[in-house]
Amino acid sequence: MSSRSILVVDNDTVIREYLATFLAARGHAVECLGSGDEAIERLASGFSPLMILLDIVPPDKDGIEVLSNFKSIDPSIPIITLSRIGQIKTVVEAMKIGASGYLTKPFEEEALELEIDNVLEKQRLKEEVKTLKQQLAYIEQGNILTSNPQMLRIIDIARHVAGTDVPVLILGESGVGKEVVASFIHEQSNRSDGPFVKVNCAALPHELLEAELFGYERGAVTSAIRDKTGKFEQADKGTMLLDEIGELSPYLQTRLLQVLQDSEISRLGSKRPVKINVRVLATTNKKLKEAVLKGEFRNDLYFRLNVIKFELPPLRERREDIPLLCNHFLEKYRDRYQSPVRQIPKELMELFLRYDWPGNVRQLENVVKRYLILPDADIISELKTANTEAVAVIPTRTVSLKEVSGHAAEVAEKEVVLRVLEDTGWNRKEAARRLMISYKALRNKLKKWQLVRQRPEVVRALGKSA
Repeated sequence: MSSRSILVVDNDTVIREYLATFLAARGHAVECLGSGDEAIERLASGFSPLMILLDIVPPDKDGIEVLSNFKSIDPSIPIITLSRIGQIKTVVEAMKIGASGYLTKPFEEEALELEIDNVLEKQRLKEEVKTLKQQLAYIEQGNILTSNPQMLRIIDIARHVAGTDVPVLILGESGVGKEVVASFIHEQSNRSDGPFVKVNCAALPHELLEAELFGYERGAVTSAIRDKTGKFEQADKGTMLLDEIGELSPYLQTRLLQVLQDSEISRLGSKRPVKINVRVLATTNKKLKEAVLKGEFRNDLYFRLNVIKFELPPLRERREDIPLLCNHFLEKYRDRYQSPVRQIPKELMELFLRYDWPGNVRQLENVVKRYLILPDADIISELKTANTEAVAVIPTRTVSLKEVSGHAAEVAEKEVVLRVLEDTGWNRKEAARRLMISYKALRNKLKKWQLVRQRPEVVRALGKSA
């Protein structure tokens, strides 16, 4: 029996047989039961019919009670009640409880068919509205815009764990929105009235990062002419976000582990511990498990942070979000840049949906900004070239495997360099440090590839006139 059958519940054998024949002739699978108790038991076993036709006045059990039981088992199943003349009060009560429609015996075939069609149409519209709401899901508190089932599931879990004080580890490629999810967790937590302090662990050298996190006493470091409160103290009774946690030095990993264990810190130059009440969230685009196996990241710290873990999918794995994000960025930046653009052209949107977005949401946001400022720029050609460059075949009569592999390696190297430059805001010295090459080597590569930071013509013009 199909799980989407129409269930007929009526003690009258003639009515049951008539309805079974009538519904089967119109292409419906049908299951018939003669009592309310049987029907309740059937639904309780997990059976989920497309619809129920229920005799509202069966002899064995009160019909209203049966209807209430149905609704408590599965409130989403539409129910049409079958009543006799003079039972208006019972019908009204049934509609209040949640019946989707009713028919009075005896009824015409046309009336039965019309009522069934109406109820199924209402049910279809309800499901459609539910789907549209999911597709337009917008969690304003965290500025998260998504219709992707995996992301919606992550948001749902994040909302549930927000009220706890356990650490949360958020993994994902650069630009996927790790900081946005962290902010959402803070806003949904009991600490939302407290500070939300962010520290990029990759942005500062080891010594400066330690001073930034823990603070220092006067005279503890060069040029320390007064006491400085560290980020952990600033985050007291709030949330601390440690961005790019995988970049922490072994020494700072040890200090962070002590903070998580003891809920206290010591400023540089001080032996007096300071108690803190801080929830720690951490993000990274590194594969921390592999870093642990290589001895680059402390195993005990990893398990301290990994109480709750989210792995955010890259934009290429949730392409259904691209139109939503594009519209959001258009609305967000159109007035700021005084742009005449009102929507993304169809051809450009189709390309956006095919493009792999190595820089993820951040890259999409930057491309939309650029289109708003320079709508005549040939973004389509640029993205088409970028999408095919990695698989471009070298056009030679005799193909050299060494030449092909060298070309592919250079394309991959160029993509990595661009991504790191974007992550560092085109800070070339910092990019060179992260790439573990000399600053001179990076400059030579940029010169070879003729790569310069793209700046809108409008901004350059303003700079010249200033």
